Amino acid sequence: GLVSSDGTPLRQSALGVDVGRGGNFTVLAPRYGNLVPELYRDHTPNVMHVVGLVMMHRHDSRAVVDVIGLGAGAVDRLRELDIPVLGFNAGRHTDATDVSGELGFVNLRSAGWWNLRELLDPSSGSEITLPPDDRLTGDLTAPTWKVPSGKIVVESKDTIFERLKRSTDDGDAVMMAFTSPEM
Repeated sequence: GLVSSDGTPLRQSALGVDVGRGGNFTVLAPRYGNLVPELYRDHTPNVMHVVGLVMMHRHDSRAVVDVIGLGAGAVDRLRELDIPVLGFNAGRHTDATDVSGELGFVNLRSAGWWNLRELLDPSSGSEITLPPDDRLTGDLTAPTWKVPSGKIVVESKDTIFERLKRSTDDGDAVMMAFTSPEM
């Protein structure tokens, strides 16, 4: 397993899972504190296969699984197996605010992406470590945002897809790995 610089074993905090649909990859992002050492990509669009991937890559942590589309079946099956899972519904309402406490979000997806943005800000002191991966870097720098009427709106996956001609699966998995149940 992974160990810290002082030799202490690292415990997995969460496993972010963006379930592939329509030819996209299923991406798993295991998080150990502020470290995501690597991403796992799989191209098998099968609910039970996704459940197997979660079982293989989840180590005593909760899985945060995209519950829209194929992910709904995976979340249901993981719950049947008594696996700690948080179904991530991107369109769900949230009362979360930005770090200033002044701006809210139109949905959970916007809150999750903004949370990751704030954590990656060098002035936050969170010292997040992500794998050196050009696709992930592209995903994390792709979304635009706006603030109409006091709520942050992060660009939709569909709009990003139209612009990039690909989905931000890697970025979404990492974002979900850093999502807290309180959001």
